[in-house]
Amino acid sequence: MSMTLPRLTADDLRAGVLEMCEWAVEMLRITRGAFVQTPQASLDRVGILGRDIHLREKRLTDHVAMQLREAPWVLGSAEHLAFLPAALERIGDSVEALARCVRSTHRDGVPFSERAVTEVATLFTRGMDLLGAITGAIRTGDRAGIERVRESAEVFHALCDAAAAHHQERLIDGDCTPRASSVFLAMVDNFREIGRYVRRMAAAVEKSLPARQSPA
Repeated sequence: MSMTLPRLTADDLRAGVLEMCEWAVEMLRITRGAFVQTPQASLDRVGILGRDIHLREKRLTDHVAMQLREAPWVLGSAEHLAFLPAALERIGDSVEALARCVRSTHRDGVPFSERAVTEVATLFTRGMDLLGAITGAIRTGDRAGIERVRESAEVFHALCDAAAAHHQERLIDGDCTPRASSVFLAMVDNFREIGRYVRRMAAAVEKSLPARQSPA
């Protein structure tokens, strides 16, 4: 016999999404620390948080679907936030992939150049900032905050492109091994995926805001 879920309010949905955002930021923070230092058991924590995000995504998505089916007026414009749990699940997947790359660099002794290390560490930091920005926009519902997310996402995308271009130069000059090249490009691709989903989250958050008032 299935149990009836309690009514999901807009505030409940927002609170669940915000907790997922915090978990994603923590995953990035731990993975960055393991990359610039050494991968201790802390990387196991990334997998645990990733599973938490998967579970929360399923529960929230199912709950939202029920709410939209039985009493859609309760969510109102916040129904546009229904996309956010799935986006955060995909972001969590990308961070877990980054953690696997970090683990392999240490385990297999993959040689990154000093510049490559700096580029990846910077992308970790900017990725955390980007997730922090979208978290703030969700919490405040501020259009200016959404615009800051978009600007930060553009900068983040440009940094990913620059890292890939510098990597190509190292490859041409013979300063990068095939194994290091594979891991580095995989990391850049996962950072790009994080940026892509944050941009989509910003668009969803904007749709959830009240319509702009026309000047009198």
